Amino acid sequence: TTPSTINSCLNVADKFDVQVCIHTDTLNEAGFVEDTIDAIAGRTIHTFHTEGAGGGHAPDIIKICGEKNVLPSSTNPTRPYTRNTLEEHLDMLMVCHHLDSKIPEDIAFAESRIRRETIAAEDILHDVGAFSIIASDSQAMGRVGEVITRTFQTAHKMKVQRGPLSQDSDRNDNFRVKRYISKV
Repeated sequence: TTPSTINSCLNVADKFDVQVCIHTDTLNEAGFVEDTIDAIAGRTIHTFHTEGAGGGHAPDIIKICGEKNVLPSSTNPTRPYTRNTLEEHLDMLMVCHHLDSKIPEDIAFAESRIRRETIAAEDILHDVGAFSIIASDSQAMGRVGEVITRTFQTAHKMKVQRGPLSQDSDRNDNFRVKRYISKV
């Protein structure tokens, strides 16, 4: 997605009052995350794979979650981060992008999209409200039937790992539940 295409798309969206979801340029062929942010120009947009293993500007798409009017999301296969998350994604990437495991460049490309540290950080970024949405990708890096399950698995993991949110108590976690319902 070139900056010009992003700008044109958002102009049309503004004119007709429709939403835009974007999967940014993983290989940075048309520009870097700063170019995408400039093209968005403060307009509202939903960014798929704001981190995780599905794509987006490598290695720093995560910085877009600090922009006004950007609704950052994760796709559900990276939620919640567990001991099997990374292994599952290498196979998934190889299959959905028709890559050949006998070609070292294909393996290197797939591995470059799987960033352990930022995948792990997504759980916490969801819990503090920095990431807005947990979704399923339409291009194979997500499973639509698992969106709700994985959303609440993430909420539970964060409750166990981080304890109650300041708005919740030991008796209930209603605020966290509402936060995660709004992500689906």
